[in-house]
Parts: sequence; C-alpha cells; structure tokens
Amino acid sequence: MENTQFVSTPLAIDLNDAAVAVANEAGLLHVEPAYVVVADGPARFGTAALPVLKRWPRLTSVRYWRDLTATPLPRPLRAFESNAEIVGAHLRRLWLHYGTSSQQGIVGATPPWWTPEQIAALIGTSRAYDVPILGLVDASVAAVRNEYPGRELLQIDAGLHTLTLTHMRQDGQVSLGEREFFPSLGIESLQRLATELIARRFIEYSRFDPLHSAEMEQALFNHLPDWLGRVARDVDARLELKSGNDRFRATIDAADFKERMAAACEPLLQRLRSRIVMRGPHVVQVPQRLADFPGVIECLMRLQECEIHVLEPGVAALGALSRIEPRWGIEPVVQTQLPWDRPPVARASASVVPAERSERAASHLLAGHRAFRLGAEPLRIGTGITADEWGVALDTGLRGVSRLHCTVRTENGTLMLFDHSRFGTLLNGHRVDSAAVLKAGDVITLGTPPVELRLIAEVSGNGA
Repeated sequence: MENTQFVSTPLAIDLNDAAVAVANEAGLLHVEPAYVVVADGPARFGTAALPVLKRWPRLTSVRYWRDLTATPLPRPLRAFESNAEIVGAHLRRLWLHYGTSSQQGIVGATPPWWTPEQIAALIGTSRAYDVPILGLVDASVAAVRNEYPGRELLQIDAGLHTLTLTHMRQDGQVSLGEREFFPSLGIESLQRLATELIARRFIEYSRFDPLHSAEMEQALFNHLPDWLGRVARDVDARLELKSGNDRFRATIDAADFKERMAAACEPLLQRLRSRIVMRGPHVVQVPQRLADFPGVIECLMRLQECEIHVLEPGVAALGALSRIEPRWGIEPVVQTQLPWDRPPVARASASVVPAERSERAASHLLAGHRAFRLGAEPLRIGTGITADEWGVALDTGLRGVSRLHCTVRTENGTLMLFDHSRFGTLLNGHRVDSAAVLKAGDVITLGTPPVELRLIAEVSGNGA
C-alpha cells in the first residue's frame, strides 16, 4: 500500500555540481561543490576535497555529477569504476550525515543539463546506495518562488561546467520554458579566468608565476574566494602569496579585472539584449555563486529594461522542500511546474538602475580614422561596397570578408548588427549568431588579418 504519511518533511538536495546544497525544514544546512579526491584513505568529497584538489589532479574528479552515467570510466578513480558510483557515494554521504530517522528520504532538484537517461541513472544509483528518493523537480522551477507580473522571467543556473538560461512561464504557477546553454560560462571557466588574471599580475609585479607548481596553484585556489571579495570591495586589491621563506605581492586594478570578467559574459549579454528588444521588460534571477565574481553582476545591471535579482544560497533546495509533494513507493518523475509560495514582486521603478550605469547608445562606427554616423539608413560593411552606397568599403584583398559581410541598422528603435557572411563576424570577441544588439564600446571584428570597427557615442562638452 502506498504510504504518504510523514513524521517530518524530507531532506532536500540541490544536485548542482558547482554547489550541492542540502536543506531541511529548519533551513539551509550545507553547501559544497561536487569535487572528489581519492588518494590515501577514504574518498574526500566536497569541502573536504578543497585543500588538496589542485595537488592531486590525477586522483580528482569534478565531472561526475555533470557526466552521470553507469558507463565504466576510461581510467577508474581508485575503487570507483563509473561516475554513477561516485554520485552514489556522495549522495549516501550527504544522506547519512544530514538525514534523520524521522525522514524517509530526499527530494532532489535536478540540474537543467541532465538528460532523461541521467535521471534514470540517478534513480538506479540511489537505490543501489540505499538512498530513497521521494520526489524530483527541475532546479530552475524550484528556484522560482515569486511571480513577476508584467515582465518576462529568466532563471540563470550556474553549474560548474555550464551556464543555463531558462525562460520561466508565469501562468498561474511557474513552469518550464525554453532553454539555452552556455558551456563557456560555467563556474569552473570563470574560476580559471580569474586565476589567470591574478597569476599574470604576480608575474608582472615580481616575475613569480603562482601556477608553476601544483602546490602554489593550490595556494592560489585557496585564496581565491577571499581575493575575489577584495576585488569587489577595493579600487586596488593588494594580494600576497607565500612560497617557502619568500613573500610575493601583487595589486589588482579592480576596474580592469571586472571589465575582463564582463567580457567573458558577452554571449550571455548578447542573448539577453536580443530578448529584451523582442519581448520587452525582463527579470533575471541570478545565483549567488555567479555574483561572487566581480564584474558579472555589474555588466548584467547595465542592461536596460532588465531587473536583476540575486538569489539566496540553496534556493532550489529550499523551494523544492516547501512545494513538492513527496510520495513513497512510486518512481519519481521530474516535476516541471510548481505553485508560487511567495508573494508577487511589483515592478521596480525606472530609477533603480542609475543612468550612468546604463549601457550607452552608439552614435558612430569608427573605421580607421573615419567615423560613420549611424542613423536610419543601413550602414553596409564588406569588400563590395560601391561609392554610391553608404558603408565601409574594405580592401578586396582581405581574406575572410564577403562582398556584403554585415550590416549595422536600426530595427524598431534598436541598433543591430546583422551578419550576412559565410566567414562569420565577431562582436567583442564572440561570434554573432545571425544578429546582435549593439551599444557604445562594442568592437566588431572581421577578416584576416582582423579588422576592428568600434562603436562610439557622441558626447557633449562635459562628457555627458
């Protein structure tokens, strides 16, 4: 007989590989990354793996949640022969440590990149490791607890290896809409970029490369959360590393660091700008772990007609716990819609984002020493632009450029770049997918050797 009576609520776990979060009816209990190091003694999971993660790379796995499958690994990780076995061991460790005798199992918030086959692998693995699953819900749905009337709602899921942008439907409840994945914007890639920027500053200041050995790379990795906090707070962040009896120092220009982190987010920004142009005002929910990288939230907040809401840690686990109905004895199916459990959020006033932080509209395109005014007439760019056409005529000997390569024109009041070529056009270093919204400061790159065209804004005498 089906048993749906519970002495207490179940344990909830957000199964995100960048931040596995555990919660119960009392609130958030624990957050840790999906890392494992298997060296001497028992496997070290999550927080316990952090102090040695970079020292023993061949005895480490950071992809077992992302690549969950029962398929044997090419090279077993000591006793673990598949990612499913590692997931099972990690899940059982969390269940034994945080579960109680009154709880009959867990509810899981599943990451957006998992396939149906991986969901089935999770269920099979949990049974093998004696971890009862009472319910599953899509993590994006679980993380949305408020309705935002009059605006489109997007949820960002930042995994260790992938960032996911999900449109959330608001039709009496929250339900899953279309998705887009950004593999270059996972937490690991942002960590790598931040690490490289910091290491470069140490080399410039003292000729000391903190990435020259596993021991120093581990030391930098240990300092990274604190140093990112300093960059977020200070104009010039002063850093120090100790190697043996030597101390090495470097200073990070916070504005430059934030600009470089923001540049890495360009594919996401292009997509958001296009959506706002097509669909109007948006709300974007952002996980705290993404906001921990200086420059990321700042570049999102410059988007016009877009409200940014940074979520509390563990929100998917907490949101699942409060709304999912656990069931015993029935194989769980991933729920893709849930009722609201918090009040609607009114639209923010236009004054929330200061004008000086908004993205400035471009007035001219700068090509070499010439500035082309941008207006109602399309500006054509390519090697086949004739004298009677309004456009930028490039050298016919330039490789990788079409006769009509791309066009800059205004669509419904928004300045847009349209790529017509078979070679591709880069905007701020990232390839344009058919079309992209333009703003002052953008750089269009095409051809070999590369030709750079810059978007600039005309200002008054005082720079306004």
